[in-house]
Amino acid sequence: MNEQHSDDQHMEVRIAPEIAEHWDIWSKVIGRTALPRLEALRETIPTMTSAILCTADGMNLCAIGIEQDNVGRLAALNSSLFAIAASEAEIVSDGTASPQSTMVHMSTGQGHIVLASLVLSDLGQFLLAISAKDIPLGMLVVQTRQAAEDIRTWLKEKSVLG
Repeated sequence: MNEQHSDDQHMEVRIAPEIAEHWDIWSKVIGRTALPRLEALRETIPTMTSAILCTADGMNLCAIGIEQDNVGRLAALNSSLFAIAASEAEIVSDGTASPQSTMVHMSTGQGHIVLASLVLSDLGQFLLAISAKDIPLGMLVVQTRQAAEDIRTWLKEKSVLG
């Protein structure tokens, strides 16, 4: 279940130069094509309150259930939160944690938030955060991990990548 991918094995995560050169276009394509996948999560997580896909450096790609004024701020916060958690995971795991296997979980008293990473060798690292109410944390962790893997696989396999 904790399958490792060649894209995430303790490598420096960076975007391919030909993609980075046109990132403004690529980010819009990724966001527009990933948005329906986020919306479809409501079928598997009916109590989902929000979902956001952003880059690891805090640039929003697409979001649902978040006020527009808060989308950029949340993307930046997710970037910072994940960076801190990944650094701690690296330390406590004696260097065996990878970006793909590190997840962040928070409980708010009214629900949970799970933040997962997905890495693609040419596109870099993305973060998927899902919040939901009235769901056990473990179930949201499993659903978020599966959604992140589905999006990663989908981005890797589809013509979205050119």
